[in-house]
Amino acid sequence: MAKNTRAGIAFDGSSAGLARVRRLGGGRRSLAIRVVETDESDQVWPDRAASCVADMALQQTPVSTVLSRQAYQLQLVEKPNVPAEELLAAVRWRLKDLIDFPLDEAVVELLEMPRNANAGSASMAYAVVTRHSEVMRQIDVMQRADLKMDVIDIPELCMRNIAILLPEDAYGVAFLHFTEECGYLTITRKGVLYLTRRLKTGRRELTAPADDFTSQERIAGIALEVQRSLDYYESHFDCQPITEIALGPGTDLDALPAALKQHLGLSVNEIKLADLFNLEDDWSTDQQGNCLLAIGAALRSDAPTRAAVSR
Repeated sequence: MAKNTRAGIAFDGSSAGLARVRRLGGGRRSLAIRVVETDESDQVWPDRAASCVADMALQQTPVSTVLSRQAYQLQLVEKPNVPAEELLAAVRWRLKDLIDFPLDEAVVELLEMPRNANAGSASMAYAVVTRHSEVMRQIDVMQRADLKMDVIDIPELCMRNIAILLPEDAYGVAFLHFTEECGYLTITRKGVLYLTRRLKTGRRELTAPADDFTSQERIAGIALEVQRSLDYYESHFDCQPITEIALGPGTDLDALPAALKQHLGLSVNEIKLADLFNLEDDWSTDQQGNCLLAIGAALRSDAPTRAAVSR
């Protein structure tokens, strides 16, 4: 097992993206991806994935798997004023009225957020909550796919892992990506995640047939969500305004950059994986988009870790 290699797998609608990142000399990374068709019962696709695993020689490679949007909750909570060793227990207690299943079934990960610039404001954190049964399901399915899973991640952190590779991250960048079912927006600066927002609109809705008015309404709704996030970032943190939005790849979103630029007055550019990696093959932008969260998962060891896990 090469210490400089990690894989990631993430589900996107009816498919799963599988990615392998190898760290090369001089700060470069090589990238290989595959797209695997899935099934809701988890009966067939693990065998398909196992074939790709063998083809990519991933049997002994550590793998980060990514929870689907339905499998976890992300709660922004005020950090209790307790000693560090008691923090997770105190946050768990606050979550009991915010989650829809018994607290003793919950697995919790705490992501501490940057300090608010406003004097007297409470420190905040994101609490990632999933069921213990979901963790066990992930372990079972990944074993059947012949994947050596050692980390369970979430889409927002996978987005962060890619955003910190962008030159714009040095000054602050908003990163927007659409899966089949929803969209994800993150704002990062110098490797730190400041804000994340999940959008209800995904590729399926964006590409559905519609008249001009409906299409414009969809774009306007996305632009409004982005603007609210930018306003919150600028008003709550001592950072200069965001001037650029990075957009995840996907040829079915060709009209989106120009429309967002018109609505927000910011530079909007689709990221090019070839600028960030040595690509081991030539893939369509649709394939790249399907695998983007898996790529972020495979970058986990490149990203700063600011989390603790409680069970």
